[in-house]
Parts: sequence; structure tokens; C-alpha cells
Amino acid sequence: MNLIYHFLHARNTHTLEPGTVLFKEDDPVGPMYVLLEGAARVLIGGHVVEMAGPGTLLGEMALVDDQPRSATVVAVAPCRVLPIGRAEFDLLVREKPEFARHVMKVLAYRLRRMNLVFSEMKAAQREAGELFRTQHARKGRMPHVDDTVPS
Repeated sequence: MNLIYHFLHARNTHTLEPGTVLFKEDDPVGPMYVLLEGAARVLIGGHVVEMAGPGTLLGEMALVDDQPRSATVVAVAPCRVLPIGRAEFDLLVREKPEFARHVMKVLAYRLRRMNLVFSEMKAAQREAGELFRTQHARKGRMPHVDDTVPS
């Protein structure tokens, strides 16, 4: 579904200047947003996890599960966003099933991407552990937690 085309003539849009925080991680549930113009950073724990551009859904997860915001969104360029509250969301889901499928696809895509990141982190941990064991095996012994430091 092309969200930009669908909401092209929406009247209740908001503009954001660069540096404006749209919402913060752990904020209470509020509307979700469609980013119609501009660019924004999506951060979790202060780390950028996505660069959002036109057509991106922002804040949909909190609207779907009624939990606090899972990320912080900060405009990095002048933005125009369309807020979609609970009533509008429910109406869109009822009247436009392709909108509901689009939201589900976005959620699935982000979950799969985070699964990939998690898998890569686990692989890096394994590699680091193997490297650590290899380096200490060359020295003739593996360190133990109960080893005492010579004084």
C-alpha cells in the first residue's frame, strides 16, 4: 500500500523541524504517524536502528499493543507527519484491509530485522569466545575465575 499516495491530501498533518522529538522511548501510547515528507532517526537505547523516510510508519507498535513507546523518533530534516489515533486506525483497518496487512508487514519486517541483529550478535559473541580461548591456549593454560592475581 502506498501510504504517501493514500494520505496525500490529509489535512491534519504536523510539521517537524530538524531535531524535534516526535516521541520518546517509554512514552505512553499515543497516535501512530505516517511520515509523509522528510527523514527521521529511530533510536532504541540511544542507538539508531532505522533511518525513516517518506512512507514510513512510526509508533504503530504502541498503538497496536497498548504498551509504552519502544523507540525514540527524532526528525533529522524538515518533516511532515500524519497522526493516526486509535479511532482512525480502527476505521482504516475495517475499511482498508490492505492497510492492516501493510501494518502487519511493517511489524514483521522489523521483527525479522531485529532477529537478524540478534543472530549476528550471538555469532560475534561465539567468535570472541573462541578467539579468547585460542589466545589463552597458546599461553599454555586457560584462565579460571578463581585464579588469584599475584601481588
